[in-house]
Amino acid sequence: MPGGEPIVPNGISLCKLHHAAFDSNVLGVRPDYIIEVREDILKEKDGPMLLHGLQSLAKKEIILPHSHKNHPDPDRLEKRYQEFKDFIPN
Repeated sequence: MPGGEPIVPNGISLCKLHHAAFDSNVLGVRPDYIIEVREDILKEKDGPMLLHGLQSLAKKEIILPHSHKNHPDPDRLEKRYQEFKDFIPN
């Protein structure tokens, strides 16, 4: 995968649900480590799993490792965040 270097600053630790949401552009992480959820997903009404599993993450900051050297690289996040912002759902 282009840009998918196997180094710590190029990673974000996610569970299966959030990894799938990130990969499918349901949620994105800004370079300042704030989570954004797509607007159409925020408007959706589909029960507690959607509400608590995804929608409630909007505008929250990711939990960062204690060591700054292990933080996700803001430049890589910016590139991936632009992909999220440019995504147009079907």
